[in-house]
Amino acid sequence: MMERRLATILALDVVNFSKLMSEDEVRTLENLGTARALIDASIDEYEGRIFNTAGDSVLAEFLSPVKALECAVKIQNATKVKNSELAESDKMDFRIGLNIGDVMVQEGNLFGDSVNIAARLESQAISGGICISQGVFDMVSMKVKVSYEDAGELELKNIGRPIKAYNVLKCKGAQRGFVSPENKPKIEISGKEPGSLAVLLFKNLSNDEEQAYFCEGFSEDLISALSRYRKLLVISSNASFSYASKEKSHSDIGAELGVRYLLEGKVRKLGNRMRISASLLSTDTTETLWSDNFDTNMDEIFDVQDSLVETIVSTIVGNVERDEIKKISNVKPENLKAYDLVLQGLEYHRRSSISAENNKKALSLFTQATELDPSYARAFAWKTCSLANNAEWFQDEMPEGWMQEAFASVNKAMELDPNDPEAHRIMGAIKLMFEGDMEKAIFHHEKAIEICPSDTYHIARYAILLCYLGEPDRALVEIERAMRIDPFCSELVLETHGMCYYLLGEYEKAISSFKKMQIDTRTSLFYKAACLQKLEQQDLANNVLELAYNESGMSIEKFITTQFYQDEAIKNTLTTALEEITA
Repeated sequence: MMERRLATILALDVVNFSKLMSEDEVRTLENLGTARALIDASIDEYEGRIFNTAGDSVLAEFLSPVKALECAVKIQNATKVKNSELAESDKMDFRIGLNIGDVMVQEGNLFGDSVNIAARLESQAISGGICISQGVFDMVSMKVKVSYEDAGELELKNIGRPIKAYNVLKCKGAQRGFVSPENKPKIEISGKEPGSLAVLLFKNLSNDEEQAYFCEGFSEDLISALSRYRKLLVISSNASFSYASKEKSHSDIGAELGVRYLLEGKVRKLGNRMRISASLLSTDTTETLWSDNFDTNMDEIFDVQDSLVETIVSTIVGNVERDEIKKISNVKPENLKAYDLVLQGLEYHRRSSISAENNKKALSLFTQATELDPSYARAFAWKTCSLANNAEWFQDEMPEGWMQEAFASVNKAMELDPNDPEAHRIMGAIKLMFEGDMEKAIFHHEKAIEICPSDTYHIARYAILLCYLGEPDRALVEIERAMRIDPFCSELVLETHGMCYYLLGEYEKAISSFKKMQIDTRTSLFYKAACLQKLEQQDLANNVLELAYNESGMSIEKFITTQFYQDEAIKNTLTTALEEITA
């Protein structure tokens, strides 16, 4: 009986191989051999298996579509670096196609439509590019730090139906929505502090799947409010929400996140009416400490949030005065339709790195919210963020004056609500990058963290500012706190962790942090190159610096202008380390 299994197929082919062979067969085959060494090593590194090769093509299978895409990105990035070192006649480019589906297995080889589709998608990719099917896209989007361009419904040779496909791009737009594909956290938590709590993503029980945005927004707001209570240690949403797609017991989640309590819930929404069910559990005993149902509507949703916060805090740390709860409550919008629009906008904003259309939709929803409720600060703050993302996606198409509109929007948010954390975070970035005012940048980032202590994005940005101030020891304390409340560790947290260790002169620890990142970034590559140079690993330093040039399109001098160190000596030391690599 023929064995069948589900597999992710990577198909790779050399661009213009016939032309290269016609010009110089021997040289082309030698170059292919060198390239194959890199390709084969990458496939092995990402737990893939080559099952077929023919001439210039490679077919490999992966158990994980995430690993397959990470491998494809690694191959294409490494190839660009390699080509930059070669004469024009020795350069070799590849196209890669990815598909997932049922395959037939015979003597280690794989057969079937799923394999054929991967090969046909490869032929549709641009030179040096990656083209993936809808099935792969559905399983990797928000899990790999890349962006996508809709390639449409492709008519592929000898495939009887159109195949929806996407081209893979460098990451653009918001990067805070990425969910860790890792089954376990990147760091191990040794204990459970008193008052440690994780809020799991509330489940959507509505018939309308699109209502999932409400569950995510509601859960985020609960985390934000609860984290302001100082006797609680609240895990970030990036970590706790990752368990929505993982089959883990409450005790396992408690052990991995290092929490004593879990809050889980369900939302059934029908029109304006809804039922919210919530339960507070002990991860040590798996006992339900408290549970309740709330029958409510959108007009009363904030009363439910306040009631949940009060009950949870009271149950975990004892009785709480009602005036204390009022201090940590979120500011309510006057118009509940505007609140709903912002929650919808946030759903698209989290996914704005996937496609330009998501960001345009987010901007539209935030703008509608500001028009519907001109007193809603949160809508103005997120509108600013979407305008900045739009500029990244549509650099040549932005209308004149968009930056002034963005500044006006965040200023309006600050005027309406001086306690909006996102407005403070954005204002901190503006003060640093556009005005060079480090003191005010620090003030705004500290305020953002004070208002929303569970947001590791805010913490990481603050830690970077401390690095720029020449205080990497303080920055390390902050970033390690971020790693405690998000053991899965976002790319920004790992990047900042490495940056702290570079400044502290602990270069091997810095490199270890950078290696944990899923996709290398401009910043991680330049600092990693500097670390390798300090460790006198010249060849490796040179390779990483070439990767940095390729990723960023920046010279050393240009990159240094993006590092806002207040002490010129620190900046000069980094410059010297990088320049010595190519000396």
